[in-house]
Amino acid sequence: MRTRLISTLVALGAAALALLPARTSEAEPQFVANFGTAAPEGTPWADQLQDIKARVETESGGKVKLKLFLGSVMGGEVEMVRDVRRNARLQGGGFSTAAIAEGANIPLLQLPELPYLFRTNEEADHVLDNVLYQPIDAALREKGFVMMAWAENGWRSFGSKSHPIRNPGDLQKLKMRSQETDVHQKMYAALGTQAVTLPISEVLTALQTGIVDGFDNTPLFTQAAGLYEPIDYYSLSRHIYQPAAVVWSKTFYDSLPADLQKIVMGDPKAESIKGRTGVRALEKELLANFPSLGVQVVELTDAERQAFANVTLAVHMQFAAEVSGARPLLDKVNAALKQKRGG
Repeated sequence: MRTRLISTLVALGAAALALLPARTSEAEPQFVANFGTAAPEGTPWADQLQDIKARVETESGGKVKLKLFLGSVMGGEVEMVRDVRRNARLQGGGFSTAAIAEGANIPLLQLPELPYLFRTNEEADHVLDNVLYQPIDAALREKGFVMMAWAENGWRSFGSKSHPIRNPGDLQKLKMRSQETDVHQKMYAALGTQAVTLPISEVLTALQTGIVDGFDNTPLFTQAAGLYEPIDYYSLSRHIYQPAAVVWSKTFYDSLPADLQKIVMGDPKAESIKGRTGVRALEKELLANFPSLGVQVVELTDAERQAFANVTLAVHMQFAAEVSGARPLLDKVNAALKQKRGG
């Protein structure tokens, strides 16, 4: 940034440069945005946010400064989402869609996390980009957010302490941490499981102290957050594909001039691809790493996964019946999936 600014000043002429105090060789930011996330340092999510920070600060010529707060240092995801909505401590963030749905009171945003809605990454990408982006962005704007791009947590599976989870009956013997959102709680209810709702920042302690016996999350977050330490098994149910999203406070965004709005938004499609690629590239390596951490990876059969899918289909029907606007949008999603599958 220093080189770019010096070049600009030189272009203005030696006389003008001579009038400037030495301390102005770097521009004072006109806008400062605090950016929060649960993503731990050293993860692809954190690396992508660092890239966004560098790009925005460089392209704005130092007019916009981003301060990143990683690893839930500003609180749980739902708490941070509410901060962004108020344009209070935070002006932006990267969060799971479930957390945004809860914190922003947008139940419709839970739709992508319906259990066993998607079968493959390609299906998820197709629906998120071509069916859900526009209606979700519109819903977010009504609640005080501007959506920048999709990101990704990935495929959630079950981590447990005492025994592997191969069927719904195995879950009924355990107390499982549930994310703070209705769809996740309803999934556990359909499976007949005692669920304890906790912010992600409290899960490791809850596992260590016996408040819960297990949880569900992705391989990447499980290892990055140290959630593998108290568990013995990681059962590959792949029951929820969990997107995430990078969002700005609409109040903050609207305060920017048009040229800076364009810079902070960047290229949403390219950012989505970058986020997905970074997370997916690590999955095989992370699964292979579990045994060295003392965790047994349990691969479920298609029939075992189907048993979970059969039970949790009721969550889809509840969602369509109870959430305003859900039925027509879910119908569009299912139609797109049917076409994608060649059905």
